[in-house]
Amino acid sequence: MKINVLILPLLVIAASCTKPVERTEVVGPEVIRAEIQSLENNYARWVNSKNVDSIMQYYADDAVSYDSNSKPLHGKDEIRESMKELSKGFPEGAGIKYTVMEVYPTSDGQQVVEIGHYRIDDPKGRNYGSGNYFSLFEKRDDKYLCIRDIQTPDSSN
Repeated sequence: MKINVLILPLLVIAASCTKPVERTEVVGPEVIRAEIQSLENNYARWVNSKNVDSIMQYYADDAVSYDSNSKPLHGKDEIRESMKELSKGFPEGAGIKYTVMEVYPTSDGQQVVEIGHYRIDDPKGRNYGSGNYFSLFEKRDDKYLCIRDIQTPDSSN
């Protein structure tokens, strides 16, 4: 009995001296949704200003981008060249807006599938097109980067 009385305080002292277990905080879907919407807002700002170099911040180096009317673009170099061409035809004074409709993060938040809608209008409200898109983001160096995206225009465009 005396041995148990001596061992118990030693165990309590030893347990209090152990290094705490690191826990990673899992972020909720609404926080992730807000972060993805912020990425889309920046992307829209860069598209609207035809700032192709800034647009590239959105993509991972190994990203693949799919457009409904062309072959897949592999990597930032191909995406950059396509963006340069697309920016030449972007209606003057028009602005694109991306709206996150749904997000589906993995349980650890390292990847997120986003489903969204885009719309292009000019300052007078004339619509130049709209459509839907899917984007797959992966967290790299604590930042979400797009690794896959696909967009398709609405059928009325």
